[in-house]
Amino acid sequence: MYNASDLVVLLGAVYALSVCWYTLLRLNRAYVAQSYVQIALDVVLITWGINVSGGLDSYFSTLYFLEIVMAGVLLPSRRAGLATALGSSALHGIHLNLAMFGYAPSEGMSFPDDAGSLQGILAMTAFGFCAVGYLTDLLAAKWQASSLALRESTGRVAFLQALTSHIIDSLGAGLITTDLDGRIYLFNPAAARFSGRSAEEAVGNDIRDVFPDLPADPKAGHLELVLDRPGVPSVCLHFSVTELAMGARTPTGRVWVFDDVTELREMEQELRRQERMAVIGSMSAGMAHEIRNPLASITGSFDLLRADLELGPEEEQLARIIARETDRLNQIINDFLAFARPAPPERRPVYVECLLSDTVKLMRNSTTLVDDQAIEADLDPATAEVDENMMRQVFYNLMTNALKAMPRGGTLRVTLRSTEEKVRISFRDTGIGMTREQMARLYVPFSSSFKTGTGLGLSIVYQIVGSHDGTIQVESKVGSGTTFTVELPRFVSGGISSGVGAGAWREQLV
Repeated sequence: MYNASDLVVLLGAVYALSVCWYTLLRLNRAYVAQSYVQIALDVVLITWGINVSGGLDSYFSTLYFLEIVMAGVLLPSRRAGLATALGSSALHGIHLNLAMFGYAPSEGMSFPDDAGSLQGILAMTAFGFCAVGYLTDLLAAKWQASSLALRESTGRVAFLQALTSHIIDSLGAGLITTDLDGRIYLFNPAAARFSGRSAEEAVGNDIRDVFPDLPADPKAGHLELVLDRPGVPSVCLHFSVTELAMGARTPTGRVWVFDDVTELREMEQELRRQERMAVIGSMSAGMAHEIRNPLASITGSFDLLRADLELGPEEEQLARIIARETDRLNQIINDFLAFARPAPPERRPVYVECLLSDTVKLMRNSTTLVDDQAIEADLDPATAEVDENMMRQVFYNLMTNALKAMPRGGTLRVTLRSTEEKVRISFRDTGIGMTREQMARLYVPFSSSFKTGTGLGLSIVYQIVGSHDGTIQVESKVGSGTTFTVELPRFVSGGISSGVGAGAWREQLV
């Protein structure tokens, strides 16, 4: 029988060493060196356990297999398991041989009848140890190779995911993915910028909550919609819709790629407008001349007849009507000729704020301004190279139209700002506003929205601004007023001449 006290000492040593290994591992991360020492001591402890628990009959001998497996897994050497198996076999054989022949403690141990039988048992045990060690090393090598391949694959997948996410986030075009019902799953930063909705607000909701004008059942292809957002200009978005399918299976969703084509559509509209106005001007200039010549003859002949005839009160009133309407018709023809064949501007550097100041003062004292209408001006100093008379006409026409658009009263706010390259003049009224159809025909001759207008004022404004290398833009909404913005190239050097002093314009606005 084995001594129980020896087992207690053995268990105490095992627990003490376990605490020691744990403490060392917490203090020092060099676990490989500690593993070598720990496995070597464990083999010695297993041999000790066999010595005190029956020798060949001891169950502790099976712990050698566990130690061999742990060596193959923990140690970096590719032959760690086999080396541990050989060491365990040698130590186990030496221990039992020494105990059998009385050179080591053997109390309570059992042995075979002769030494040959012991050597046979030890040889079979060593074969089993080595077989387990070899298989452990083989499996550990494959496991390490698989782990390395998995880490590399995981790294590549993580890189591709990060790259894909970065590409999606860096796209200048909006990108949205939805299921077939329109529920949003992906919403990139460009989509958030165009729509005014954050990804947190959009993901999980229906795409028509973000873009209400989208069709209920869009087909793969292209479509455009105008997005109106409060407080910012409308934008025109061009959508490309494709179906999302995994392989050849039924589509599971849709991919929406879209971009802001507002500027492109404005350029196309501007080009069509210029082409249309050029054709109108070329065809109608001759007609205007043909009408003007007989009109001059009619006016002259009527003045001669009127001077020679003695007219009564009623006849005299009719004559005044004829003269007034003839003058009005002649003015229309003059305006039309100015639109059809505008004279080249005589440009020179001027103070733009002075021209605006003059026009504001004129409008404040004209009969066009009625009760409950007010004009506010906020003008910064700015210079541009323009034709003074033409630019006064631009300002006068825009302000006159703004006042006409406020029949029930309102405020016209005129602002002037200067940047490094541009002079920006805005005319913002609080009037009735315009529909999209009216804005589409804004600069077409004889398409006035006012009952008393000829429809040539804005056409001439457009011609004048264009001849000064400038641009004119309009924003309007029915019931919310209209804003015309004129941009002109800024003049940055040289002498400046103007009919008004550089600082006197501020006093005129009082």
